[in-house]
Amino acid sequence: MSDEPFWRRPDRLPKAPLPERVEVLVVGGGITGVSLLRRLGELGVRAALVERTHLAFGASGRNAGFLLEGTAANYAEAARLHGGARAGEIWAFTAENHRRLAESLAGRAGYRRGGSLTLAASPDEERQLAEAAELMNTEGWPVEFADGSLLNPRDGELDPAAAVAALAADCPPGSIFEETAVISLKALPIAADEVVLATNAFTGQLLEGVPIAPVRAQMLATAPFATRVAERPTYSDRGYRYWRQLPGGEVLAGGFRDRAVEEEVGYELVTTRVIQGHLERHLAELGVGAPVTHRWAGTMGFTPDSLPLVGRLRPGLSICAGYTGHGMAFAHLCARALADHLAGGPPPPKWLDPARFPE
Repeated sequence: MSDEPFWRRPDRLPKAPLPERVEVLVVGGGITGVSLLRRLGELGVRAALVERTHLAFGASGRNAGFLLEGTAANYAEAARLHGGARAGEIWAFTAENHRRLAESLAGRAGYRRGGSLTLAASPDEERQLAEAAELMNTEGWPVEFADGSLLNPRDGELDPAAAVAALAADCPPGSIFEETAVISLKALPIAADEVVLATNAFTGQLLEGVPIAPVRAQMLATAPFATRVAERPTYSDRGYRYWRQLPGGEVLAGGFRDRAVEEEVGYELVTTRVIQGHLERHLAELGVGAPVTHRWAGTMGFTPDSLPLVGRLRPGLSICAGYTGHGMAFAHLCARALADHLAGGPPPPKWLDPARFPE
C-alpha cells in the first residue's frame, strides 16, 4: 500500500548552478509555475523557477486528472453569484484553457477528450443540473441532460503529473531548480525584478493575509479492475464525489471532504480513516472489487469568491494562485495571461485581479 499519489512523479532534473539574477523568478513547480516559465521563455524573458521539493509535488500531482471546461454543476450558481454574462466569460476562459493546454501537450501526458458526466445525488441536485443545462445550451455551450445526469462532451482527462513534466521539458534548459526552498520573500535564492507566487494553497506561508485558504482533499486508487465502471470522468453530489477509470482498468476515487469539513483544512498531506472509509464504501457501491493500492491527500487553495488571483500585488510581486479545486481548468491560461502582462501586454481579465480583495 502506497501513501504516495498514484501518478508517477516527474523525473528529477539535472542540477545546475543558480543564476545570480533573472528578470522573473517563479516560485512553485506545479502546473502554474511550469506554464508561466514556458510562456516567459517563448516571450524571450529571462526567468527561473524554484521548487522546494520536486515538480508536481503539490495539488498538480495529487488530483484526479480531470481537464474540465468549467464545472457544469456550478454553472447556474455561478450565474447567480457573478451574473450570466460573467458566468459565460468564466466558462469561455476555461474552454480556452483546455484548448491551449491540449495544444501545448501535443498528445503527451495521456490526454484524451471523451467528455465528463455529472450525476445527480439528490432531487435538488437534479434540478440544479437541469437548470445549468438549459442555461448553457441557451448560451451556446452544448451539453446533454437526461435521467438525472449531465454530459459535457468537450471535457477531457490526463495524467496531471506527466502534464507538468511535459510542460517543464519545453522550458529553457537549466531554468528549473528543484529542492530550492523560498522561506521568505526577503531572502530569495535568486534576485529578480519580478517575483511570481505560483504557490496556490501554500501562498499564505509566504504572504500573510492573502485570501487563499488551504483545503485538503483525499483520494485512493485501485489495482486494475476488469469491469468498466466509468466510461469518462464522473462527478456527483455537487462535486464532493468524483471518480474515473483509466484505460488499464485502475479506478481512482476522491472527495467526501464535506463529511469532515473542519478536519479537511491545513497544509498536512495526510489521509484520515473517516474520509478513506467513505471512499472505500463508494468503491463498493460502484461494484469495484479490486484492492486499493494507493491512498493520498493534497491541499487546494480556496478563495472567498471561488475565482483565482492573477496579477500584480505590488511592484515587483505578482500572484497566480487560488483555484478553489479547479486548477487544471484555469491554471495554464491564467499563467499565460500573467506572463503576457509581465512582458508588456494587457492585464488578465478584471475578475482575476487580486485588487478585488483590497485588504
